[in-house]
Amino acid sequence: MLVDKANKPAMLRFAVLALCSAACGRSQSVPDQELTGLVVEAKKPDAAIDVERATREPAELTRALMQPYRATLAALGPHSVAVNTETVITERAGAAGGSASAPVTELSDHAQIENGDAGAFHGIYTNSADYGREVTFVDGKLYLRPRYQRWHGRAPEAPDEPAALRDQFFDALGAMWDLLAPGAELSDGGPIEIAGRAGRKISVRRSAEPANPPAEPLAQRRWREARTVDAVTGEIVLDAAKGVPLAVKLAGTIGFSRDGRRFTMKVSLDSALSGLGTTTEIAAPGDDDVVATPERLREVDARDYLLQGIAPPLRRNADGTAVPPAPAVVPATQPSPSPPSGGSSTKPATRSGDATHRRERSTEEAAP
Repeated sequence: MLVDKANKPAMLRFAVLALCSAACGRSQSVPDQELTGLVVEAKKPDAAIDVERATREPAELTRALMQPYRATLAALGPHSVAVNTETVITERAGAAGGSASAPVTELSDHAQIENGDAGAFHGIYTNSADYGREVTFVDGKLYLRPRYQRWHGRAPEAPDEPAALRDQFFDALGAMWDLLAPGAELSDGGPIEIAGRAGRKISVRRSAEPANPPAEPLAQRRWREARTVDAVTGEIVLDAAKGVPLAVKLAGTIGFSRDGRRFTMKVSLDSALSGLGTTTEIAAPGDDDVVATPERLREVDARDYLLQGIAPPLRRNADGTAVPPAPAVVPATQPSPSPPSGGSSTKPATRSGDATHRRERSTEEAAP
């Protein structure tokens, strides 16, 4: 094929424009979050827990104890686990160092997770304030309820939702250690066997030179920046091969101030695994104890539709792909009667079903 040299620069410019056009068209059709390594930085896998370091360095032990529960389940296989905590807060009378007054807050709680086949599980949380919640996941369906209420049965709203809900029942362990860690000193307690697994015991005591607590980004947690770890004791057993917790016992005393008042917080936690390698039969609640639950509030559909191209949609299919945003469907309502001559207007009737569902979901989300 003969090419006119005079037209060669023009042809090159046309080819470059065509390639740019194709590239731009493709970028508009692929969400940013799927362009791993280009728009979104590829997440590097976390390094394995160094159990030897965790016996002497609080930072490495923090990494081990702050892992989500799914890491423990993946490492050890099916089992049951219980986590019990107790918190007592008293106000110091007079100046710092004065005698302690009566407790202003007392709370004990219990969380338990039982794991079945094919990812099925049952989790329950209760506390001494008579609040709680319960989650069952079986046969690909979630059942949730606040304490003393009936179950709501629905499909997961995201592929990760069941695992995320299960993780929450185990969160107290990491939260308790995070509170006490700045004042902790560790020592190697040697090998120990727990439920047939080789473990490494770590003894915890108060350090003679406590570290300064880290900065807190949330305003409601700023009080933690000036807290003092006045006492801490405990024993933690990590799995020698996987670095996940097999058993944890912690107790400590925290001093802190709020609104010019000085408080003392005494905390304790006891967590242990049982039935290692054994699945629990997880059954769905009976139909007569399950109430109908709308799959999605209209506000979520409206949010996804209005934020197209700005934020990823919340609504997902079972395989994790996004549901194409569409305008929220608002049921037709009866036209309001014409206002009387006085000028006052008649308010449209409220949708009692939506209001009831919002209250039920709010209660469910607000439960610890």
